[in-house]
Amino acid sequence: MPTKAILLSCLAVTTLLTQQKSSYAEQSSLPNPLQLAIDCRDLSRRLIEAELQIPVSPRKESSSLALWYPKWVPGSHGPGGPIANIAGLQIYESDGTRLNWKRSPGEVYRIEVELPADTSKIIVSMRYVANQPTTTSFGHDCFTSPQIAVISPSCLLLYPEGADIDQQKIDVNLLAPHSWKLASALPQSPSADTALNKTFFGSVSLRTLADSPIMIGTHYRSIELVDDQTSCPPHTLHLFADDDESTNLDQDVIDLYARMVKQSALLIGSHPFDRFDILLAVTTSLPKNGLEHARSTLNVLPPQSLRSPSALKGWDRLLVPHEYIHAWCGKYRRPKGMLTTDFHTPKDTELLWVYEGLTQYLGELIEARARFMSKDEFRHRLLVELRNATHQQGRQWRTLADTASASHILRTSSPNWGGLRRSQDYYMEGMLFWLEADARIRSLTNNKKSLDDFCRSFFKASQRTKNPKAFDRQEVIKHLQRIAKDDWEGLIIRRVESYQQQFDPELASLLGYHFEKTTTIPNIPPNTFRYRGGIDLLDSVGVFLSVDGKVQRILLGSVAEKAGMAPDDQVIAVGELKWSPDRILNAFRNAERDRTPVSLLLSRAEEMKTLQIHHDAGLKYWNLTRDLSKPDLLEKILMPISGTQK
Repeated sequence: MPTKAILLSCLAVTTLLTQQKSSYAEQSSLPNPLQLAIDCRDLSRRLIEAELQIPVSPRKESSSLALWYPKWVPGSHGPGGPIANIAGLQIYESDGTRLNWKRSPGEVYRIEVELPADTSKIIVSMRYVANQPTTTSFGHDCFTSPQIAVISPSCLLLYPEGADIDQQKIDVNLLAPHSWKLASALPQSPSADTALNKTFFGSVSLRTLADSPIMIGTHYRSIELVDDQTSCPPHTLHLFADDDESTNLDQDVIDLYARMVKQSALLIGSHPFDRFDILLAVTTSLPKNGLEHARSTLNVLPPQSLRSPSALKGWDRLLVPHEYIHAWCGKYRRPKGMLTTDFHTPKDTELLWVYEGLTQYLGELIEARARFMSKDEFRHRLLVELRNATHQQGRQWRTLADTASASHILRTSSPNWGGLRRSQDYYMEGMLFWLEADARIRSLTNNKKSLDDFCRSFFKASQRTKNPKAFDRQEVIKHLQRIAKDDWEGLIIRRVESYQQQFDPELASLLGYHFEKTTTIPNIPPNTFRYRGGIDLLDSVGVFLSVDGKVQRILLGSVAEKAGMAPDDQVIAVGELKWSPDRILNAFRNAERDRTPVSLLLSRAEEMKTLQIHHDAGLKYWNLTRDLSKPDLLEKILMPISGTQK
């Protein structure tokens, strides 16, 4: 379609929606809050029933009411509300008369209900299918197993167009299976129906409801993580598991989470909540999961990862600290373009390099300070991310800021040429940016100030805080400049908003290290987060192979790519001998000594192919080594904070 025609078509749709839009302020004077009843008694068949009562102001003539299903759910960073999982939607008047509804053209999340004259309330009956694929919902969904369930209220909600999600109140109750326990940050009313196992929650805003997952299950234990509440509000760890034994976490693991809470309080200095609930499902019967919320976190981890501190590694170890730090970064302080008064207006996600990147850094920093990981483990993580950033060729056409702007279309990784497309790099390269900011502040102030000071200023909050506080790019720069005078604008432009031929590893030098190529294979433990186990020849030959010889990654312009290798090729033989990891490594060592090409036999689909790789420069690897002429700032950064909360 020609560009002009596309623009006219878009204009026509916008005009139609504007004409059809029926302001909720006109439809209802809100004499009562909305009422949502959730019935989870059929979870064994993966079905959830919900009934929603919506008051409307009676009118003398028939009209229509526009309702929205949450499309942009906070934390998802994209239009991924799981509306496809609704398997029954019927709307009635109070007397039981069924009402017609239809979707708005071109917008499946918006429906229009035909209202007869004098209608004062409509009742929405909804059936929802749990345990569906999560390619779009990004974690804010409903999952269940025979012993545990996660209920995301946003999955069971329709709200009137024009309603302000901070002003519109809703009353909620939930029916759970017999004898199942419940935990949520939602305030619970004392008027529970114990015979039916029905819980009533206090009236909350739509934003609070959508931001408050509910976890239920048969085997439950709660643990208080804060002894002295004079400097830190209460924090409760809610454990749900497939059996009672799995709720009995090792005391050393519990101590880790208690130190996480304490070190976070000492780092940031204030709390935007009066209490916090960590919901943790300890199970393999639900998929691993984690999602941030303002006054709680949702986490699902396998029992084996929580057996002991040494068993808690990689993504599993990172999960709870990362989602917890989001209570400040992302939930309380939120990019202005992501803070809307409804769940359907498109969001500007460009500042996710702050929202997620700063959270990634602070989460791993808290891991180190709370002794989840040692300095050596943090250094291994740093080396992994420096090497990953160095091999990221997509930066030549797509800025880091654009990976944030295009977040929801980059959620899933690409098995072929992923480095050219880029992924959600604002997480890890955002982490590198904020680590560099920390190092710069310390260098500029002779270690008298740090990013800790930025956090205390930027995240300063009152426990009475109810709604998120917006920030923009200029406020970030203002707070950084207040801590240490520097060209922060220029740094953001260079690191985040510009195309780059290759990654600039200045961070290593600032920390007191060399990031350099050596002949030593990096000694990175195999369970290090984001470390790929296999034959890593990216730094010299430009290819990464699995232990069975499959090409998993290849760099454009490298000797391997120029020789004709491609993603998913399978190396069958090295020279005249069958493939093995040692044989390909020895072949390149011999090539350096004898100045001869390395011959490989490959299979590509049905084709067998012989390639000659000319590389006699030897195998080199990026490594991180100490620069003894400079102070070790990394050691100072990772040092736990002692004393009382500032």
